[in-house]
Amino acid sequence: MSMMVRLRLWWSSLFIIFTLLFQQLRFCTSGSVQTPVPPLPILPLPTYSQIKWQQREIVMFLHFGVNTFTDKEWGTGKENPAIFNPTGLNTTQWATVAADAGISLMILTAKHHDGFCLWPSKYTDHSVISSPWQGGKGDVVQDFVNAATAQGIDVGIYLSPWDRHDPRYGNDLLYNQYYLAQLQELLKK
Repeated sequence: MSMMVRLRLWWSSLFIIFTLLFQQLRFCTSGSVQTPVPPLPILPLPTYSQIKWQQREIVMFLHFGVNTFTDKEWGTGKENPAIFNPTGLNTTQWATVAADAGISLMILTAKHHDGFCLWPSKYTDHSVISSPWQGGKGDVVQDFVNAATAQGIDVGIYLSPWDRHDPRYGNDLLYNQYYLAQLQELLKK
């Protein structure tokens, strides 16, 4: 055990002992009414992000993609992108309804295991680029991000690590490079 670790343990132990003694002293000298003092929190304390996650009451997860148009629960990766044509898509409506419901975080499935990308990824043609929706120039992810942030709602993006469409899946090095490239695209939205 390193000297630094031993020193930290010693200080932590000393802190706990003094805390317990102080609480006992306060309990004993509190007058005629003996009300126990609640204990101090035990370290480590949760981070801001962990507390914020626990305080969220309602989160919305949107699973929208090519399977919306196939009437199948599971995609195969062989779906023709031409079937993706959500002419009535209105992400502002999604965000407005979410805000009215008190939702603090909306998560969109940007790509599920079928491999179809709801943004124009430059790494695959299995995306909105090959669909008739908005002439292949649409971007559901960017529309979603804009709509949610305009309503003051936090945004999450789900990018499936499994891709049944891409032939690189199963080759760790090649697929991981592909996956990270797509992740970088999404992080810039």
